[in-house]
Amino acid sequence: MPIRRSIAVSTARNKPKSAKRAQASSASTPRAQSQIPAFISPQLAKLVDRPPAQPGWAHEIKFDGYRMQLRVAHGVPTLRTRKGLDWTRRFAAIARDASPLPDCLIDGEIVSLDQHHLPSFSALQTALSDGKTDDLIFFAFDFLFDKTEDIRPLALAERKKRLQRLLARYASAERIRYVEHLLTGADAVLQSACKMALEGIVSKRLDAPYRSGRNGTWVKAKCRPAHEVVLGGWTTEAGGVRSLLAGVYHQGHLVYVGRIGTGFGRWATKEILTELKRLTTDKSPFVGHDAPPSAANIRWLKPELVAEIESAGWTGSGMVRAASFKGLRRDKPAREVVAETPAPVASIEVNPTKRVNRMAAKRRSAHKRRSAEVHF
Repeated sequence: MPIRRSIAVSTARNKPKSAKRAQASSASTPRAQSQIPAFISPQLAKLVDRPPAQPGWAHEIKFDGYRMQLRVAHGVPTLRTRKGLDWTRRFAAIARDASPLPDCLIDGEIVSLDQHHLPSFSALQTALSDGKTDDLIFFAFDFLFDKTEDIRPLALAERKKRLQRLLARYASAERIRYVEHLLTGADAVLQSACKMALEGIVSKRLDAPYRSGRNGTWVKAKCRPAHEVVLGGWTTEAGGVRSLLAGVYHQGHLVYVGRIGTGFGRWATKEILTELKRLTTDKSPFVGHDAPPSAANIRWLKPELVAEIESAGWTGSGMVRAASFKGLRRDKPAREVVAETPAPVASIEVNPTKRVNRMAAKRRSAHKRRSAEVHF
């Protein structure tokens, strides 16, 4: 399926469609519980230099939005951020669309689509700032609880098959959409995503259970260097914002990585100026030999604001090149912002089918040895 077709399917209203079989199934089984947990720490993707090309992986669009967990219990929907903050009121229209769903827990991302029906982080920021969120979409890409059944132990392919069936039955929930995936041509998928100015792709092992944290069964490959940074200062010009001083945490200390000098539209300047003034302090939060010295036009900040930026990469000394401001991220604590370096995809186990076959062969071999010992 071409990537444009995949995006069109994902951004259109859900329609029943046969799901592809898993290439390898999980040996675990789902578990019934008395109730759905209020929140589960999300699974996260490791950054790699390129997507895995071997079979056994599903490739999805990397949405440029806010990661969100949708819980429905007895007709009452709740939307929580990746840290468990309740943002249901901010996304009231999505919550209304979710209320007819049966009890469930779904992982996804809230996104704003531009006039070309492509994700736009700046439009999402504008919608949140203006309180106009009725046009936002919840893109559902994983299924954690089906009623009170914990289905995280199931293979991703089976979880997505169940999710697709569920959303197809409730097609009237037009702000909640299923995320399609591609099974082949990972490099071509990434190249197509980049040509369409998307953020990148996320590749997920079809045979893997859902596990909180970063564990290598989800990996992401980006089209352009995009990062999260902590704002530690700002420079002024004519009473406005000239640049932002950015850092990341390393061993518990905020290390300076450079200035953000572009990307401040009128809405962005208005949004951040109030926050900058509120958090202005007399002491620099940066440590290390690269920390900028005090100057007449520098205002230091308490390191609480997290910004998303785009850049041309990093210098050899660890400074960000040509950084451009995209928006503030209110869903991530500043202390969690660290430098993220792409790992070679070869360091990730890229053929889960072979791994499952090896494990099955080992179990059969062990069973034969035990049988032989008994008969001897």
